[in-house]
Parts: sequence; C-alpha cells; structure tokens
Amino acid sequence: MAVGFTAVLAMLAAIICTLIIYKNYALEAQLEVYEVGFEIFNLIFPLLAVIPTGWLMYFERKNGFINYTLPRVNKKNYVFSKWIVSAGSGYLVVFCVSMISVLVALYVVPPITVQLSLVNPETGELMGKIVQTHIYGEQFLEQPFLYGLVLSLWKGIIGALVATLGFVFSLYSQNLFVILTGPFVYVLLENFCWSVFGLEKYRLVTAFEPSLVWVEAISWTSFVTGPVLLLLVILGYLVYKRKIVNARIYEL
Repeated sequence: MAVGFTAVLAMLAAIICTLIIYKNYALEAQLEVYEVGFEIFNLIFPLLAVIPTGWLMYFERKNGFINYTLPRVNKKNYVFSKWIVSAGSGYLVVFCVSMISVLVALYVVPPITVQLSLVNPETGELMGKIVQTHIYGEQFLEQPFLYGLVLSLWKGIIGALVATLGFVFSLYSQNLFVILTGPFVYVLLENFCWSVFGLEKYRLVTAFEPSLVWVEAISWTSFVTGPVLLLLVILGYLVYKRKIVNARIYEL
C-alpha cells in the first residue's frame, strides 16, 4: 500500500509539474517539457526510492516479528526476498514517475512554440542546441518516446540501487530517520564532493539525468562511476557491520 500511495502521489506531482513549469522556459523540442518539469525529481528521487519500503525491516526487527520467521524461512532467503521488495519498489516508483512525465510531455501538453537560442557563427542565423547539449541528441528530437522510455528504465535502475542502500541501512540501523534519509544525504554528499573537484560528470545524479552537464563531458564512465561507487559503499557498509562490528540482523 505504501508503494502504491507514494507512486500515485509522486505521479500526480510529476503531472502537475510537467503541465505547468515548461511555460516559463524557451524550448526547442517537446521532450524538453519533460526535462524542465522533472528537475525537482532529479533532486528528491532518493526519497521516492527509499521511503515506500525502507522502514519494513526496521519495524520487523524492532517488534521481533523477524524472529518468528526463523522456523519457517531460511534467513538468507528471507532477507533476499525483502531486498527484492525494496529494490523492486524503488525501481517501480522512479520509473513510473519518470515515464508518466514523459507521456504527459509528449501527448498531453500542447505542441510547444519552438524557440531557437543559438546563433550559427557561419550564417548568423538562429540554430538549435539540442544535438550539442544532449547525448544522442538526434534521437531526442526524432524518437522522443523511445528516448524517454529508455531514460526512464535507466532511472528506475538507479532508483533500485538507491533503495538497496536504504535497505542495507535498515538491516542494522536502529534509527529510522537515518534509514529513510541516509541515501538522500549520500547522494547530496557525493554530488558535492565530485563538484568540488570539477568532476560533475561522475556524479550519480549525472548518471540519473545526463543533460545536467554539457554533452562534451559525457562518456560511458559518466553512467558507470556513480552506480559503481554506490555499490562499493553498500558492500563496504555490509562488510563493516558484519565483519568488524559483528552486528546481527536478527538482533536489535
């Protein structure tokens, strides 16, 4: 129920943002309506991914329910099934919110008035900037639905990774606030650290929304570095808790 409620609420917010925010921008392509309307979600997506299910294991451990599963279910299988639920909900919520925004931008919002913003240095005429500022810019213009679908699927994967971080926090932490907001704080700190060194192309948020940096800076590493670093943080936390602190999931 929490997953459905969060997804519906977030999708309604995405629809409203998509229908309204683009009116304050000079745009060149219909799919840009999605980009400007989705900006707030590029910031808060870790919360959307974690909050629906991040609290489940915390309360199961706190009220002792998890101990009653021992006679019926193998420990590893039970924890794995809970991870599937958390990661799956993170994926589903982020994907649905992104995709509904794409659909509204392409099929509900009236066709935009194209406003070119660059000047061709050779002819002095106005020219578009989409190809120069977006990865696979031609597909962005010619196949906006496919572009939006693939991007939404990818954003869902990152949402699942962030939800996984919240899940591993819930396995050991006794602080619900840390569990639900920890992944959001991690994304902010990771964003800040890469930005300080002028390496914005490696941020997790850049992998989530590649249009946040100039296309010349984007490479395959921009889509790999952030997610891989997040996986290392997850593994590092698990190793620390299990091997160094000797924390136990079935003890609170």
